[in-house]
Amino acid sequence: MIIFNVDSMNLICNTLQKTPKQQFNTFFFNDGCQNHQVADFTTLEEYFDVHGMSQAITTGYKITFIGGGELVTKMDGESLQVMPFTCQPETKADYGISTKVSKYMF
Repeated sequence: MIIFNVDSMNLICNTLQKTPKQQFNTFFFNDGCQNHQVADFTTLEEYFDVHGMSQAITTGYKITFIGGGELVTKMDGESLQVMPFTCQPETKADYGISTKVSKYMF
C-alpha cells in the first residue's frame, strides 16, 4: 500500500505512469481528511502540427478515485501545479451508517 499527498505528486505521477492498471488499487491519496483509492491515471496531452508532423506534449495528469473524485495536476515548467481539490467527507445516514451501506437496509 502506498499513501501519497500533494507534496509527492511529481514522484507519484512518474510511478503511476510505469505501474500496470491492475496495481492501482494499492495507491491511496491522503487529502488531510481521508484516504482516496486510485481507480485510474490519465496523462493529459496537447496535440499540434509542426511542418506536417503531429506532436504531443504532456501538459498534466489526472488521477481518478474510486469514489468519483478527481485530482488534476498541470505542468508548470519542471514542476507540477495541483489544481484545487476539496475534501469531501463521506456522509452518514441511518444511525451513522455510511450511505453506501444504508441503501441496502430495509
